[in-house]
Amino acid sequence: MSTPVLANSNNQPPKTASQQTFAIVITCADGLEAPLQTELTTFGIASDISSTGRLNVTATLAQIYTICLWSRVASRVLLPIKRRNINIDYDIAEQLYGLASTVDWTTWFNLDNTFAIRVSVDKRMPVSQQFAMLRTKDAIADSFNKKYAARPDVDSEQPDFPIYVNIADKTAELYLDISGTSLHRRGYRVAMTDAPLKENLAAALLYSVGWHEKDRYDAIIDPMCGSGTFLIEALLMRCDYAVGLDKAEGQFGFYHWQHHDSELWQQMVIDATERFHDALATFSDAQQAETNNILPTIIGYDADVGAIKATLKNMIAAGLQPIVSQVMLQHRPLNQLKAGLSDWQQQGKLNAPLIITNPPYGERLGDEDMIKPLYQGLGLILQETFVSSKHAPTLGLLAAHVEQADVLPIAKPQTLRCHNGAITVYFRYGTLITKSPAALIHTFEKKEISVDAGQDFINRLQKNVAKLKKQAGKQNITNLRLYDADLPDFKVAIDVYADNVHVQEYAPPKSIPPETAKKRFNLALMGIREVFGIDREQVFIKTRARQSGKDQYSKQGGNKQGKFYIVQEDNAYFYVNFTDYLDTGLFIDHRNMRALVKAASSGKNVLNLFAYTCTASVHAALAGAKTVTSVDLSQNYLDWGRRNFALNGLDISTNQYQFVAEDIFEWIKDNTEQFDTIFIDPPTFSNSKKFQGTFDVQRDHAALINRAMNRLATDGILYFSNNFTKFELDDELRQRYDVTDITHKTIGFDFNPKRPIHQSFEIRHR
Repeated sequence: MSTPVLANSNNQPPKTASQQTFAIVITCADGLEAPLQTELTTFGIASDISSTGRLNVTATLAQIYTICLWSRVASRVLLPIKRRNINIDYDIAEQLYGLASTVDWTTWFNLDNTFAIRVSVDKRMPVSQQFAMLRTKDAIADSFNKKYAARPDVDSEQPDFPIYVNIADKTAELYLDISGTSLHRRGYRVAMTDAPLKENLAAALLYSVGWHEKDRYDAIIDPMCGSGTFLIEALLMRCDYAVGLDKAEGQFGFYHWQHHDSELWQQMVIDATERFHDALATFSDAQQAETNNILPTIIGYDADVGAIKATLKNMIAAGLQPIVSQVMLQHRPLNQLKAGLSDWQQQGKLNAPLIITNPPYGERLGDEDMIKPLYQGLGLILQETFVSSKHAPTLGLLAAHVEQADVLPIAKPQTLRCHNGAITVYFRYGTLITKSPAALIHTFEKKEISVDAGQDFINRLQKNVAKLKKQAGKQNITNLRLYDADLPDFKVAIDVYADNVHVQEYAPPKSIPPETAKKRFNLALMGIREVFGIDREQVFIKTRARQSGKDQYSKQGGNKQGKFYIVQEDNAYFYVNFTDYLDTGLFIDHRNMRALVKAASSGKNVLNLFAYTCTASVHAALAGAKTVTSVDLSQNYLDWGRRNFALNGLDISTNQYQFVAEDIFEWIKDNTEQFDTIFIDPPTFSNSKKFQGTFDVQRDHAALINRAMNRLATDGILYFSNNFTKFELDDELRQRYDVTDITHKTIGFDFNPKRPIHQSFEIRHR
């Protein structure tokens, strides 16, 4: 690597700097070299990336001032003094002393000036940072003592001459730190949230997505804005604010440099101040801004009301108070993002938006398992929001691990590896993919299929699908049952989940030879693929048999975890798994029941017992439930449920949503809360600590319902459902409570009402 030296010759300061050029080094945080180069280009300054975090520039004095005053990405501006290779086998601090001793420091500053040493040491280099700083200071002091028998003072707070020492890659380098302080610091950060985004990183990422191109975007949206760093940096860029104005009073390192042109500098500061004030005056004229569409639409949402307050405080501290009224800042969780943006879309103000955010990928979220669902959920919500847009928006998002960003629906994604403080992060950005794969039920077209065997099955399946397609289209249903042992020779249940098919083979009677059963099943699989025109990878098979004890919670495929797919139901998203467990995670037959729970949840305290993967709980939460408590014996299923919540943009970090892994009978006995809506969908049979070590729905349902009714508010409603085909509700319950059989309401159009797959009841206090 070649390090720049002073352009005029032998490392001595030039005598005149009116048109003199200087070879300087501009540093930045690792990974921000390209955005910094983009920024310098906007200043009309050419640069070369010399190494990680370093750009070489040949600049005039005015250009140096421009970088110090205007750069939002740079860390420091350094003027090279001396460089030397070092031998790591010898005392590095002493070698540094030798290097510094070769410089005549009396030609750089005087006895009445102050100086300070700042040392940066590569962690691989065997040297103490403190001792290296001390020996450099000694060399400078000795240089003055030899000539004047005196030495200048050290001022570590605000020195006249800040000397920067870099020890890395077997080299030692001495610089005059022209910037004097790290340029990334801003003065507006008066309120912070957890794990705030660094200001220079936010600016760099805005350069990466082209925010500096003023005609490219008509809006910027941060759906998880935290303390508002993205929005503030975007506004400061658009308002022509020179971030160095915060330091212009005396923090820069060039004020005592002999080439400093005070008049030029002051004029540049005045010009920069006027540019900012002029822009604010223009943008604060709401009528003019509306007429000329000058200021882009600025939208910041966050699930934490404290974050919105912090953003507002920081905007005011940044000098943006005159235009704050034109910024939409709102306490709004992610699941309400689509609703929040709809009015702006109708007004035609989101034609070319930039969506950029720093999600709670680490400290702010506190749970690594929820990060992928959060990112997937954001992508799905944005796809749904902008599905009808003529131009797809640009999406940019930070992630702690690059694989987390892989779930984002971005076309031709680009990735920037960078750092937010000490944390390595990845910025994934590109054009949002607004189209999603169509569901099989909606794309089905009946066609002629001729096979040697299994023709009856194919004909029946096509007939069923054609009949169900119209109703599914009207109700926008994508997950439904297509076939349930309709023909005696093909004893399978076929469910479609979006663009995948789940096939359950009923265990054949002993009278059917295994070879015959296997042949028929293979014919059915072939027929399914032919009817839908799909690959083998889209068909998942299971053999359904009665589960007992802990089998219902055990994996079907051993310890290897299968893939999770995402399906949609009534504006909610759910993870389904076709390989690991007997059930997929979404009971299709309870679709209507979940709709009833949803309708009874707005503003209510909701309890979901035997919550399974919390699908009904998600619907309740999306409907605006005041609280939702999900109780299940299985922690695995509750974790699955929590991921379902995160997938739908529901904030699980609050006490609004509770997930309780306990025995239902024990929990409900000890709990004293009152609930407005209770949903109970117990298994037919399972292990339990009570009732002779097992739970049997026929035997134990009365005790279960009685305990639950003790927790039901006076005007509340309890929904009870189960899949035991021979179930009979206890007469004592009918006498004690107001009971209504609602089975007919909860059996979907894709199930046979004459052979109800479940029974369900609505129960109220008399």
